[in-house]
Parts: sequence; structure tokens; C-alpha cells
Amino acid sequence: MFGFFVVWNVVSVFLSSSSKDKNNATNADGNNADKWPSAPSEKWPSAPTDVTPVPITTAVNLTNETLINATLSIKKNSFKMPPFPSEAPKVPIPTAATCGITRKAKSAKETAYLTVDDGPSPSGRLFLLRALDQINQRPNAPKAYVTFMESGYNFCGYDTVSMTNLKCDPKVYEPALENQVWTIKAGHVIAAHSDTHFYDASSGFCNYVKMNKATVIEEKYKKCGTDQAADIVRGASRITEALTNESLWDTDAERALQERAIKTLWQYARLPCTNMWKVNGFETVFGLRREDGGVEGDARKATGVKLFGGKMDCKNDTKPWNVIGWDAEWRVDAKTVYDSQKEKCRVVQDIVNQFDNKWKVMNAHQDQVVLLTHDYFFADPPKAAMFRDVIVELQFLGYTIGTIDNYPL
Repeated sequence: MFGFFVVWNVVSVFLSSSSKDKNNATNADGNNADKWPSAPSEKWPSAPTDVTPVPITTAVNLTNETLINATLSIKKNSFKMPPFPSEAPKVPIPTAATCGITRKAKSAKETAYLTVDDGPSPSGRLFLLRALDQINQRPNAPKAYVTFMESGYNFCGYDTVSMTNLKCDPKVYEPALENQVWTIKAGHVIAAHSDTHFYDASSGFCNYVKMNKATVIEEKYKKCGTDQAADIVRGASRITEALTNESLWDTDAERALQERAIKTLWQYARLPCTNMWKVNGFETVFGLRREDGGVEGDARKATGVKLFGGKMDCKNDTKPWNVIGWDAEWRVDAKTVYDSQKEKCRVVQDIVNQFDNKWKVMNAHQDQVVLLTHDYFFADPPKAAMFRDVIVELQFLGYTIGTIDNYPL
């Protein structure tokens, strides 16, 4: 779940071997007998056991105040957005379904929502945007837009301890801003995910209680509160501040997309490391590790409940902040060279299975399936092409590709 460059561009190297085994063992035709094929394992979300937490180095002379002031200078001044660096497909886009999956969409209401956590990461976002752009440049073919669950730490520096003391370096801020704005201008939807992600480097997992206590809150955000829900507020606030630079938006159409992005950012959220749904008439937390019970589990649930309550410091309205979980999960390992056809078909079959899965968490909406994956997984063109081709295969099977703002809540 963590797109942070120092730690998280290596996180996918060591994802649990069970995930890798599943990739290799699942048949391309998707024959999967698991009632819950996408249930999180005991080691999800994992982190490198052989990576030392990155210390704050004394060699860096930039103070947090200096970095913040420099970043604010970028925000206030005119920022010339470069054109989106589109790229022709290196891997041809399929022109027909190729997986042999017999279960077609029963109606156009059957919708798959691809949701991508932990961006805008410096490693994966651009490749994903290029792959999605390739879909949407096809003549006489359906478009596809996805939802990115964004975290504030991607706008900050690499000089940090467990992401609890974010130092916002303008050298990091600028490429993150470009990726964020390109995402919005392309028509994709953004939602909130966190500011720090509550990542505990000593265990390799999220720890809402421990890491929230350890987090150093910037002066400008202290008024927003100190509990775990305030971390989500800080992340959304950091991104909102980035997007309010008027020089980023050139046309009325772009400004409309900017307005929509800020709106959805404050209407939809996903909790880090936690498959929680808290929406009108439905609340559940699914699949927590045993270690995440008790006080830790209570803190996670309370975070989701408070977000949905809507009334929070630094939130400019009292509308519910819908907390979105997931029905299926796709992990990609950075070091694995995939059989792209087999992996595509495995993931598509997993998504398709959920439409008939009586154990699906959000079973009130059996015709809606939410897939979780992560920005930094897709750190090269071949992996991004797999993401693209999962969407294309679903489209050929008749499924609608939706964004979370259209989920029937």
C-alpha cells in the first residue's frame, strides 16, 4: 500500500510468497475453487523484512520550514504543466476476448470498479496513465476510467522516519503534482487514502495506534485534530492545496474536472490496510489480522465511523465521507516476470467470480465489484499493459468499467 519512494518502491520485491504461488498455480481459465478468492492473507499488507527503516539523515540541511516555504512558493506561483507524455503501446491492445471465460455480463449494470491505492507514486502512476490513455485512444471502443485512492506523503520528501515526520521537498512535490493533474485531466476519479498511511517499519504493517502517536503534525495542520481520522483529513488537505493552483487548469472543461476531483476527494475514502465499508445503511470490517484486533481494530473502525459522520475539523462540509472497501484484490510482484496472458486471465476470472460470490462483503450490490490494487505495483510498461488488458478483457465480456463516484450508495 505504500508508494513512498525510499521504502515503497522496494515493497513489491518481497510480497508474500503465497501471492507469488497463487499467480503461478491458478489456471489461465480461472478455475478457482476458493469461496473467497481475494481474501487478504495474514501477511497483508506486507513490508520488507530485510529493509532497514530510513533514518532522518543529518547531512540534509533543509529544515522542514524551509521545505514547506519552498513548496508553498511552487503552489502560489505560476506552474506550467508539461503536456502529458503519451506513449504508443509497446504491447498491442487485444482486439477480442482471449481468456475463454464463459461468464459474460448479464446486463450493463454489472460493473467492475478498478481502484488503485497509494498514489500518485513516482514509480507506477505514469505507466498506468499511459496504459489507460491507450485504451481511451482506441477508435469506436468504450472508454475506461478508474479511481485512484491518493496519499499525501507522495507530495513530500524521502527524508523521513516511517512516514511519521513528512518533510515536503519541492523536488518531490513537482513530479507528484504533475502525476496528480494528469490523472484528473485524463478523466479519472480521485479519493482519499491517508497522509502517512500509519506504516510501522518495525513490523512491516500498519499500526494506527502506535504510528498516530509517533506522527509529527505540521503546524498548519494541528488545527485539524490529532486522531487517526485527522490523518485522512491532512492527506486530503495536502492534495486539495496542490490542486487549487489556478495555473494548472487552462480551460473550463479542465476546471470542471478539478472541481469534481476535489469533491470526490472529500466524499470517498479508503482506510489504509483495512477492508472497511462504512456507507449509508452498511458497515463492516473484514479480514483484519489477529494482531489488529482489540484496541487497534477499535481505532480503525472508529476512524471509518468518524469519516462517515462527516463533521470534522478542516473539512468544509458535513456530508458523509463514504468509506470504501473492496471485493477482490490484485497484487503484482516487482521482480516477477509474468506470463501476461495467464495473469490477465487469472485476475479477470477473479473479478468475474465475485458477481456470483454469495460471500462477497458488499453483497447488497451483487452486480458491483470493487477491485483493489496499488499504484507502485505497475512500475514498468509490461505490468501496466497487464492492467490495461484486464480492463479490455472485461469490456469484451460486456462488463462496465466504473469509477467509485458512480457506485450505488
